[in-house]
Formats: sequence, structure tokens, C-alpha cells
Amino acid sequence: MSAAGKASPIRVCLWAPLPPPDGGISRWTTRFCREAGTYGLDVEVVDISPGTNAFTERSRFSFSRSRVAVRALGQLRTILSRRHTHVCHVTTSLFWGTPRDFLALLLCRRYGVPAVLNIRASSQIIEWREGLGGLRRFLLDRVLRSASAIAVLSEELKSYLEQKLPGLRVVLIPNMVAHEEFAPSGIGRIATRLPARRGLHRVLFVGFQTPMKGLGDLAQAILGIADCELVSVGDRGGAIDLVEQARMQGALQELREAGRIVETGPLAPEDVTALYSEVDVFALPSYREGLPNVLLEAMAAGLPCVATPVGAIPDVLEGGCGVLVPVGNSELLRAAIVGLLASPEQRRALGQRARDRISDRYSVARIIGQYRDLYCGLLDS
Repeated sequence: MSAAGKASPIRVCLWAPLPPPDGGISRWTTRFCREAGTYGLDVEVVDISPGTNAFTERSRFSFSRSRVAVRALGQLRTILSRRHTHVCHVTTSLFWGTPRDFLALLLCRRYGVPAVLNIRASSQIIEWREGLGGLRRFLLDRVLRSASAIAVLSEELKSYLEQKLPGLRVVLIPNMVAHEEFAPSGIGRIATRLPARRGLHRVLFVGFQTPMKGLGDLAQAILGIADCELVSVGDRGGAIDLVEQARMQGALQELREAGRIVETGPLAPEDVTALYSEVDVFALPSYREGLPNVLLEAMAAGLPCVATPVGAIPDVLEGGCGVLVPVGNSELLRAAIVGLLASPEQRRALGQRARDRISDRYSVARIIGQYRDLYCGLLDS
């Protein structure tokens, strides 16, 4: 496959965001573009990023985003009109972006280019579609059926779409991680940005500081563990529920006053990597996810992970590769963290199983190979 790929690369137009912001989808885009050439893919990107680090839990339309969409659609049309593109890969989180991404799919159809619609969310899409009225659901389903194939991150969403839209071509292709970069022996040589330890265990959280990420629940859990401090990496974001936002900020403030929180703000990916060797447990008690890259990275680094069963997280942590706790339950979250902190042997065993899972199922070679196989299948059909 490698020799054939170099001799005759598949030319892919990738409709996706580049940083900023340095969120999950833009990090995936950067990784995909960096690695694609090795696997016989020639990628040209249409950047749909808003170009700002501002984040809010609510997906909403704005005029600034409409200007980005118009520019991106014009660029896509130019690329497709050259008649050199084999496949278009359209990333989407749906919601407000659905009309924009539908126009991209229509352009692909106009120029006869097969298009993969890559849905970068999971459980929240099911909840959203189920809550739509008849006409809006019909229009959404028309968007989905306009793609040559749908790529999803979780078995949950794949099964749902296959059941609700019979005949839809749906494939499960998860996120990827270059697991070699996160080997404990390697990241231990990277300079950390954390202050010296003060005899406390450390639990790491990476993500925007919003209630939907479960940071309020995590802060409440850490407050009840006297010999533990929270390391929070990420910028603040806007919340949908202001009551939950206030509750989260209250718990974080208590940790600040107790001197048991380190808040780094947003960090470059290489600086986040350095932190994995400086903490004891990784926690992501999120209320909604697709498939979080930071979870895969933490597992690749051999960290024991505690997370909630949302999106593709149960697929990743199955078979004892991590600890799952219910959404919104800070007491059980605390108990899970306490159990791990009390047993270095369990942390090591869990971390090793996590590393093995990542190298087996989420390697760059495996995942980009799956995308290449999908592209080839579309070109042959």
C-alpha cells in the first residue's frame, strides 16, 4: 500500500478547522495533515475555523462565522473546479454548521466528487436529532443522505444512524494518536510548566473550564480529598447554565483558597504532553463528548484515566482500560480517584492496559489506513 500510495496518491480536499482554537477537531486536523503524506494521501485544506480562541458551550450562528463560511465555500469551489480532487472530506459538528456543511456537500455533488461527512460529535447528535420537529429532522436527514459516506467516532452513533436512516453508509473511524510520542520515557525529558510538588497527589484535567466538561464535579470531588490537588489546563469558556457555572467557579475558588489547584491556562500541545509524567491520574468527567484526543493522549502516556460514559469514551475504556463513573456524580468520581491514588500497583496496571489499547486500536497507521480504505472504496464504487 505504501509504494502504491507514493506512486499514485489520493488527492483529498479536507474541509476542517485549523488552530486557533486549539480544540479537539483542529488538533485532529493538524495531526491528519502532518501524517497523511506517509500513507499516500495528498491533502489540501479548506480552513473553516473561526480563528479565535473564544469558546462557548452553546452552538450558535454569528455573522463572523458566516463570513468564514462564504470564504470557505468559495475556496472549495475553486479547488473542485480544477478537477484534480479525488475525494472531499467534510468534518462537521452539525448544529448551527449544518447548512454550511450541506452547501459544501452540494458543491461536491455538482463537481462529481465523492464526499465523506465526518461527524465529530456523538451522543449530543442523537439527543439533538430526537428533539427536532418533523420538518427540521427531515432536512437534517437529507443532509446526511447527501454524503457518499458518513464517518462517526462511536459505536453508539453508528448504530443509531443505521437504525434511523436505513441504507445510509456509516463507518466507525475513531481518532488517532501517535502513541510513540507519549511513551513515559520520552515525555519525562520534556520540561514541565508545573511548580514543584508539595507532597500532594495530582489529578489532571485538560479542556475548557466549563460545567459541560464536568470541571465543577471534578473540583467538588478534589475538595474532599485532602492530599490531592487539581491541575487544570485550558482557557475559560462560556456556559449555557449560569447556575452550574457559578457552582463550578465556587468549587474552583475553594481550591484556590486552599492552595490545591494549579491553573496553567491554555498550553501548546507539546507542553500538555510534558504534564502527563507529572501527575498521578487523568480525569475527564464530561457531560458530552465525541472522542476526546486528550483522553487518548493520557492513555498513551500510561496514565490511569477516570471518565464518564459519553460519546465514544466507553468504546475506548472497555475491558478495564480505565474507570467509568456516572455523569454528574461527584461522590462516585471522588471514590474512583481515591481508589486509584491509594494503589500505585493498580495505577501502573491500568496505565499499561491503556497504553496497549492505544497502540492496538488508535495508532496513526491504523486510523489513516481506515480513511484511505474508505476513500478507495468510494472511488471504486
